[in-house]
Amino acid sequence: MNDCSIFIGRQPILGRQGNIYAYELLYRNSEENVFPDINPEQATISLLVNTFLSIGVDRVTSGVPSFINFSGELLAQDLFMSLNPDQVVIEILEGVEITPALLRRLQMFKEAGFTLALDDFTLQDQYIAYPQLFKLVDIVKVDFLLTSREERARIKGFLKKYPSIVLLAEKVETEADYQLALKSGYDLFQGYFFAKPEIIKSAEIPSNTLIHLQIIEYFQSDTQSINELADLIMRDVSISYKLLRFINSLAFEIPRRISSIKQAIVLIGLNETKKWLQVLMLHDLGKDLQSGRVTALVELSLRRARACELLAEYKGKSNKDEYFLTGMFSMIDAVMSRKWEEILPLLSLSDVIINTLNGEETEMTPYLQLIEAVERFEWEQVKRLSSQLAIPNKKLSDIFLHALRWSQGIEENFN
Repeated sequence: MNDCSIFIGRQPILGRQGNIYAYELLYRNSEENVFPDINPEQATISLLVNTFLSIGVDRVTSGVPSFINFSGELLAQDLFMSLNPDQVVIEILEGVEITPALLRRLQMFKEAGFTLALDDFTLQDQYIAYPQLFKLVDIVKVDFLLTSREERARIKGFLKKYPSIVLLAEKVETEADYQLALKSGYDLFQGYFFAKPEIIKSAEIPSNTLIHLQIIEYFQSDTQSINELADLIMRDVSISYKLLRFINSLAFEIPRRISSIKQAIVLIGLNETKKWLQVLMLHDLGKDLQSGRVTALVELSLRRARACELLAEYKGKSNKDEYFLTGMFSMIDAVMSRKWEEILPLLSLSDVIINTLNGEETEMTPYLQLIEAVERFEWEQVKRLSSQLAIPNKKLSDIFLHALRWSQGIEENFN
């Protein structure tokens, strides 16, 4: 098994006609189809990062909404307002305390367009004490395995006052359960009778713990510049990839033409970028992703990025940042063990970067070919391309030595 794999469990939620209405997404950390020993906040954060910023939500859900569990602590955080309400149903865990403050938060999510669901619903005293909750909730999930017929009848009687609420029967295990739920007026169904959760597996890009620590230190500094943050992010392929996925996956009305990491931060906004980076820090720190093959590919990607940038700078190119991103993502297919046609639509990159990575002839192509020739010790090709681009051997050697040291975090400046 690849040490750098990530996993998501998903279970279909069906409509009355047997159509897939949505998937409930479940945190998993292996191919074992069980919930691991992890607190619910960490599970949801990891699930969101894996779904939206690594694998891609369309690949996980095939275009239907995803039910995701939220604790009270996570509902209180503004950063999740950036999720796309067409893609996410907020499932409020049964242990969440209903308070006036929580109701105000739920009102905000509702006004932003989110669908709200109550998980494992029973007639708790707090629900009866806050009837205004049911003017906000769209879906109520009732556990058919743990509730008796009598309790379900009481729930149905209680919810009669709120006719717009949709009932979802979960943990439907038998044909008899399904038929009973149908007759009882349930419109949505979930359980082993239809399908056990399936595991979706993908490759993860190893993150650089040292860079994460430097980003955390950056958060604590008094002066925070976009340039400084961009320089840090550019040293980590994993964060750079997820930043571009963030733009493409979440609810931002911005162009899809990204030519530099700095531009991405400006488009999102420094504060919003910092919020999501904090989520990534929480998700990634402590993870032990040490696949030798993938780690080597990531370091090589960073080396290419810096070499591309320095070659472009030496030649006086005005778009050296695009050269950097082209080098950085030139091996992302190998890093993630996915095809280019699957990966490139996920990234908000400029046309010239996309075209170069797709193998089309662009202004960047000979520079990338030169770098690849040096890596493979193809000296005839190196001689031909360096002559074509008018890059002296000494300059080429200096650039590659610096790129090697920069990718290992040894050297900061290049003159």
